[in-house]
Amino acid sequence: MHAAALSQLLPPVVGVAAGRLSPPPRRWAIIWCLLLVSQDGLALALASQGLNNLWVSYVFMPAAGAAVLWTLSLWHPGDTARLTLRIAIPIFVAVSVALTLATENPEAFSLFTATFQNLVLLLAALWTFLRRSLGETRPLTSQDWFWTVLGIMLYAGTSSALEPLAGYLLASQREDLLHAAINVRAAVDIVAFLAIAGGMLCPLPTSSGGSSSPRSSPSPYSSAPSALRW
Repeated sequence: MHAAALSQLLPPVVGVAAGRLSPPPRRWAIIWCLLLVSQDGLALALASQGLNNLWVSYVFMPAAGAAVLWTLSLWHPGDTARLTLRIAIPIFVAVSVALTLATENPEAFSLFTATFQNLVLLLAALWTFLRRSLGETRPLTSQDWFWTVLGIMLYAGTSSALEPLAGYLLASQREDLLHAAINVRAAVDIVAFLAIAGGMLCPLPTSSGGSSSPRSSPSPYSSAPSALRW
């Protein structure tokens, strides 16, 4: 579990060390990673004091999910698709807050909110992955979006099932299976953030078409107002 939490620092460290943070999607992916690191750091601090820390995810996940959706929008070909993901952000946040207030106990594992949030991120990442893959003529493994979106899919896929499963196992007093499930999720998280860190090492985009924008369409962020690029 500690290794999984530390793995979230790999993309920021690799991106900064390699000096390859200029594409806006990479910077937003790093913001997401840093939000997760902050969430886990606060949770660890509370746990070390013997305090309940399950409420922390309810606070951080709307912002973290919004960062993922914005990242994916920057990599989406086509103005309509990018706008759709950006319009989805306030809806995502509002539904997350409403579900939390209406259905959740902040001192227990999430029954609905976490699953909703991670399924939305999984579907958005899968949509982006398919749209970019089908229209791409260059090797996928040489492009940053491929590794980052793959990492998001791995992270969201396992997270969508973990919290309701954890709640059920805890209520059933099957702590052995709970620990096993958490460790499996931690192993997948490590792979996910290794993939995202690998994306930070991909070549930077060029004016003639780079790793962060499809060759068949203009860059998703090159024409955006400067206030929206970061």
